[in-house]
Amino acid sequence: MKILKENVSFTIPKSFESSSSNIVATVEESKRKIMKDSLTEIIKNNPNYKGIIVPKISPGNSLANLNSFNNLVKNRIERDILPKEATEVN
Repeated sequence: MKILKENVSFTIPKSFESSSSNIVATVEESKRKIMKDSLTEIIKNNPNYKGIIVPKISPGNSLANLNSFNNLVKNRIERDILPKEATEVN
């Protein structure tokens, strides 16, 4: 229930647009529309953030498949390359 409340009450912090970090945010393809809408809002509010929708990525994937996830992020930030099955959010 707590996670549902957090998802429904998502807001972008006021200082968010001034962040200069390069960030890649991911959402699994089968997630609810609200998660994808949140990703779109994040991307819209800071040009340094990149959004990727990835099929079949489980919660905790970044820890369970650390090398694979790190390669996804590194390739997107440094080489502007995405896996064939991924979709970038603009």
